[in-house]
Amino acid sequence: MYRPPIATTTWVAEQIKQMKEVTDAEVTGPYTFRVDRPDLPSFGVLVFSSASVTDGVLGPLLSSFPDVSFAVNVPKNSKWVKSGIAMVTERNVAFGGMGDLMSAIGHKLQDIRQFKKKENEFVERILKQHTGVSSIEQEADRVYQIFRTNGVPLRVVLLNEYELTGDRVRAAVDEYGAFDIVLMTNPSGSATTDARDVSKALKIPLLTSRQLLGRLNVP
Repeated sequence: MYRPPIATTTWVAEQIKQMKEVTDAEVTGPYTFRVDRPDLPSFGVLVFSSASVTDGVLGPLLSSFPDVSFAVNVPKNSKWVKSGIAMVTERNVAFGGMGDLMSAIGHKLQDIRQFKKKENEFVERILKQHTGVSSIEQEADRVYQIFRTNGVPLRVVLLNEYELTGDRVRAAVDEYGAFDIVLMTNPSGSATTDARDVSKALKIPLLTSRQLLGRLNVP
């Protein structure tokens, strides 16, 4: 069912307005609203709905609303691809879903643009600190290309499920294409027997962060 942009933006603003860290969330246009916080700077939010967030989707919106600090893509089953991530990074705009916006507000950041999902922040930190890694490149919201000082690059997908299933592994392949490793980022999570079987069949190891750091040393 089609929902006009102003209806989606109003709905998101109403959810944000209910947060204790927010004094007001005022809709300023079909795609934007302003968040006011006690003792912290107000900031603008861009709201849109896209199954795949590319520069083609973001370009017209960010050109029309250049002063926003956070870009929110509403659909849960969606992804940010490389060109979309590059565009918001270049414009110094934080990004994510509605839950990410709530998390950013909850962190009470002075500059909301500094927000990054904890999952990605953790993975990027451990990879950049690894002596065997020369650089990393984020290809999608859940995909990183890892360039190593000794060995071929590795393409890694991040899966955060509490109980990782074989269906989820196969869905990730369908969504992101071929990759070398599944990094299980949920510290309390585990993989089902079915997930292990799919991993063996597809020859894609399921690794914890500690196991990934060890794997990076293998040419």
